[in-house]
Amino acid sequence: MSKNMEIEVTIIMPSYNRYPLNLLSLYALEKQCFDLSKMEVILIDDASTDQTPKIKEYCPPYHFQYIRNSTNVGVAASRNIGLRHARGEIIIILDAETIVSPNYVTLNHQHHLTHEKSVVIAGSKRGRIYTFLSPDFTNNQINAIYKWSEKNSLFNQRLIEVVSQEQTLSSLTTHIRLLQEPQQVVKREDIDDIKNLCSMVKYRSYVHHLLKYLREHFYSSPLRWMACLGFLSIKRSFMEEVGGYEENFNGWGPEDAEFAYRLYKANANFIIEDDLETFHQEHPPSKTKEEDMNLNRLLFQLKHPVLDVSIRALHSIHPTDYGLMEKIILEHQSLTASFPDEFHEFNQAIITLLHQIRINIAENRPPVNLVQNTGFGDDSIAMERILIERDHIQSCGKYNHLVWLFDKLSTI
Repeated sequence: MSKNMEIEVTIIMPSYNRYPLNLLSLYALEKQCFDLSKMEVILIDDASTDQTPKIKEYCPPYHFQYIRNSTNVGVAASRNIGLRHARGEIIIILDAETIVSPNYVTLNHQHHLTHEKSVVIAGSKRGRIYTFLSPDFTNNQINAIYKWSEKNSLFNQRLIEVVSQEQTLSSLTTHIRLLQEPQQVVKREDIDDIKNLCSMVKYRSYVHHLLKYLREHFYSSPLRWMACLGFLSIKRSFMEEVGGYEENFNGWGPEDAEFAYRLYKANANFIIEDDLETFHQEHPPSKTKEEDMNLNRLLFQLKHPVLDVSIRALHSIHPTDYGLMEKIILEHQSLTASFPDEFHEFNQAIITLLHQIRINIAENRPPVNLVQNTGFGDDSIAMERILIERDHIQSCGKYNHLVWLFDKLSTI
């Protein structure tokens, strides 16, 4: 049998300046219960300036490809490069600083044996862990490390081992700031004992809230693609069908959400696997993360000028409420199905106003005075037509949440 035929699963891991965190991620993949002879890992070094090139010499018990980009092209383009080099039919997307539990590959693999368009995502067992202390950590991160050590005895023990004393926040800050390079707190032997490792993980809240809301009706909800963030597994053929990742996002961006939305539109069978465990190793944030994200969220909405995507901007002007978002989308779907040739100006006005939220934020302005910013306020005739449509829709009595959204956007 050829080497190509042996490989069933390819794990794609883009990496930019994540050394030595990616060593623990790669080691965790050595501990997989899956047949390692049928698994390959492709690490795409996105022109890192740290010691990542050392990984070129890495010799794990699974098939391993190290690819170095000559210039930094970003995570989306790096994933697409990995896809072009992949030999397995099942693709698993991971970040280079992610540690996974020993059954991770097996659990993903089993879902792709009977359905061509399965997209497997983790449930609520997604967390973060501080495996290394970095001199570039923010004060907020150092404070979070200290608070976590107060609550978590095993993590506190690991900190004491490397700091050599029981620390205060001040002494821990001093210790971290004086480091010349990252200092390891969580070791390979902790990965060998998954229970130990899990006990040091702090679980995330965002995805918990979304999945908790969707739990009973996940497979019918128009929001289900929003739960597909970051790590997923998918057939290579399906990934190629939808065109891989969008490469036009610069810096930190919503490439995962944009890809998930295109999968949703291509009738993906999203599957939540509750036993998948993923642990993100915390690292210093990008200095331009917020600026990048604001611009890229706008780009996402401009690329897909539909309510399904634009509704995400509501978070910026209203407390997160997935139930409200879902009702708005379902009402919009009902409205357009019942009146396919009517209310176009009203529908477009909502999209335009939601876009304006992103424009304001990207331009460092508060998301207010949206009607004036869009120019609707300068065209009284067009605005009058939109308001007539709004009143007609309200008179139907079935679209109260959609009307509420318009009123909110037009008066803020």
